Amino acid sequence: MSTKVRDYNKLAKDIVVAVGGPGNIVKATHCATRLRLVLKETPADAKEKISAMPAVITVVENSGQFQVVIGTHVVDVHKALVENLGLDTTENAAEEEGGQKQSVLNRIIATMSAVFAPFVYILAAAGILQGCLILINLAWPAFAATGTYAVLSFMSWTPFTFLPIFIAVTASKHFNCNTFIAVLCCCALVNPDWSAMAARIAGGEEIRFLGIALSQTTYTSSVIPPLLLVWGLSYVEKFFDKHLPDIIKPLLTPLLSYIIMVPVTILVLGPISTAAAEGIANGYNFLAAHAPAVAGALIGGLWQIVVIFGVHWGVTPMNMANFAMYGHDSFQAFQTIAVVAQVGAAFGVFFKSKNKEFKGTALSAGVTGVFGITEPAIYGVTLRLKKPFICGCAAGAVGAVVTSLFGSAYYAYAGLPSLLTTVNAISAEAPMSFLGEILGCGIALVGAFLLVQAVGFEDPKDN
Repeated sequence: MSTKVRDYNKLAKDIVVAVGGPGNIVKATHCATRLRLVLKETPADAKEKISAMPAVITVVENSGQFQVVIGTHVVDVHKALVENLGLDTTENAAEEEGGQKQSVLNRIIATMSAVFAPFVYILAAAGILQGCLILINLAWPAFAATGTYAVLSFMSWTPFTFLPIFIAVTASKHFNCNTFIAVLCCCALVNPDWSAMAARIAGGEEIRFLGIALSQTTYTSSVIPPLLLVWGLSYVEKFFDKHLPDIIKPLLTPLLSYIIMVPVTILVLGPISTAAAEGIANGYNFLAAHAPAVAGALIGGLWQIVVIFGVHWGVTPMNMANFAMYGHDSFQAFQTIAVVAQVGAAFGVFFKSKNKEFKGTALSAGVTGVFGITEPAIYGVTLRLKKPFICGCAAGAVGAVVTSLFGSAYYAYAGLPSLLTTVNAISAEAPMSFLGEILGCGIALVGAFLLVQAVGFEDPKDN
């Protein structure tokens, strides 16, 4: 059971000892709530020992990783682990140390987690600001014509416009390359001059680079192109560092890396990866358009199972592609229903349990879930008791099906879909969207609560 802890240094050291010492750790990263370790070998009793530690919610082994679920303090534990023990947190460390070889899919999921987790709260804050502006405009339509609205609006869109730069910072650390070179390359992708050139190409003008026709792809708010750019940069930079003379290396490594990776991205990586992300998004959108109830039931009912295994970051490129192509995304609307259902189940456990200590755990986990972080509710309460988790999944599926009937979608990206982001479903072009989202959330929240009361669970005994 998770308890409050302040000695993150001790917790980090205890975790390292339990997994076999620093020499057994190939790589250490973290996402919003989990410390993700890649181990050479997993000690037989490591999972049991770490799960019993103060502030640790549970341990999950998946995607080639030993995932220690801690909660929002995971950043402090990871920092203590890296600083005090000198562990390498980069992707290349796994290859250099000869750790367990991960599958391509597992490496992609691990990369998405490492890249997006450090700034997900930035995106969440911007999304909440957009939601507040939507509410203010509903109450006071004239506000949209004021300078105050104009300033707050461009502020709310800033992290999405310059998303490739955020990715450059975190991806460069993950792939172990120069952060400043990565930022320079990604700044070129979002340069307004390139956006203007892309618009001219879209208008029918042909522009060539070294005789090759350029595409109209733009990179503001993009995910995969900057990620591939930084991944490729890690190899290009390593090549130049190895082969260039030391006296000219500091100058030529950034120069050559810059003039190689930006054109390669614009000519090849960008158009191909953007087309792939849009293809996946279109596949989901086809299902949502032709069988919305099925899409809603699948996401509302099964999304929290995806969260259990820590692979939920993999849908981010599809979400961003939907917003870039259409300005809205129904997937996040259904995600919210699934989150709210687990919150309802946690509150249901709080209401029904007779164990005072466990009631406190359920209440705090439910409150945390209101903000979009459901791991404490899942691992500490609902999944631990099994039946409440199933109740949450069932209520989430029903709620999402109802939401789908209204054609609900999010019109502003939500870093952490939750009750607080339901306002993102408000749109003048789709007046029923917000109503459907609220009804779906209400059904999921109340339905899960009532199901837990009806089905019950085995109440934990006091220690």
